[in-house]
Amino acid sequence: MMRRRDFLTTLAMPAAGLFATFERMTAADRGKVRITDIKMKPISGVGHTLIRIDTDAGISGYGESGVTGSMMKAWLERYKPLLLKQDPLAIQYHWFRMSTVMHTYMASIPALSGIDMALWDLAGRLRGEPVYKLLGGPFRDEVPIFINSEPRNMLDREAVKAWADTFKASPQGFKAAKVNTTSAIGKPMGRSLTTLSAVEINKIRTAFENIREALGPEYDIMVHCHNEYDLPTAKAIAGAVESIQPKWLEDPLPPPFSDSWVALKRECRVPLLTGEKLEMPQGYYPFLKEQAVDFIYPDIAFCGGITSIMKIASLAALYRIPVATHNVGGVLLTMASIHFGLSIHDFLTSEGRLGGRRDVLIMAKNPPVIKNGAAQKPEAPGLGVDLDDAGVKAWQREGDSPDWV
Repeated sequence: MMRRRDFLTTLAMPAAGLFATFERMTAADRGKVRITDIKMKPISGVGHTLIRIDTDAGISGYGESGVTGSMMKAWLERYKPLLLKQDPLAIQYHWFRMSTVMHTYMASIPALSGIDMALWDLAGRLRGEPVYKLLGGPFRDEVPIFINSEPRNMLDREAVKAWADTFKASPQGFKAAKVNTTSAIGKPMGRSLTTLSAVEINKIRTAFENIREALGPEYDIMVHCHNEYDLPTAKAIAGAVESIQPKWLEDPLPPPFSDSWVALKRECRVPLLTGEKLEMPQGYYPFLKEQAVDFIYPDIAFCGGITSIMKIASLAALYRIPVATHNVGGVLLTMASIHFGLSIHDFLTSEGRLGGRRDVLIMAKNPPVIKNGAAQKPEAPGLGVDLDDAGVKAWQREGDSPDWV
């Protein structure tokens, strides 16, 4: 069992340890560049906000925060004064100051996540190196990507087969799909359903058996629950989908840690995953310590940025728990997830908002290459993409500024 001292050591991991590669590669450049401005651009189509950090070197870094434009505008009032005229390569210093702003407010972790991501992109651009190299990678040459996709009627075997045929024919070659349990019972997701009836549980069983039959054994299926069920229902769903051998059962209980997670893990015979709504290493620690999940699932735009997810991964590695990345955001979050996936040993897979009628890759002039269900290793500096104004605008909504503000 991990001792409290070990946990605190992980949270405060010194630069000479977790970020040793970054410190070594940027040592000669420290203090030579200063931050001159921080601007933002909402992309309400994904509910996020793009961040741009400008410098006196004429080079900018880009990130993506997990908050809306109005929320980000308010939090920039707090974070901007901490960063202006500062050295952008002092990332650990900036992350610590932003994440410990407590007077008169607690820090907004999703807001600072985008700033931290932009600092890493900027560091890579200043050094002429991809972010994964600054993080000590790569551990692999490609990063597995899965998408959200499901039949229009999960209880109709013909409709399921037609969907499966289309899914298998994807030019990007995806090998895994996340499917909602709520779709099987004809109810909207995220509405706190709490308790399901026996009839509804049986519909979920039939729906996922149909999907497994149509896809075959070589494709992975993730069962998504949106944190809205109680413990008896979570147990029942786990039993209902056991026969299809899902990759994981996602978020069957409310996000915060409770003993119910431990009780579910004790009885559950399918892998459990959670974490998209958790923040900082502290949010994941009880799940790891109590052995309540099989995989954790941070979102870089929510959990505290690239700095935080590297600390989270270091903590998870002590328990030998693999890390997957949640991502229903834009192209910058997609790229950050790819770089992270290249940078750690115990990486599982990343979600992507790809393959639909509108793909977030249109936000980039040079999007990542995805083939055979995996993103290929990027070689360009920073996060490795340049934003396309027209593509970004396509994901904006009425009221979103087309300019950086």
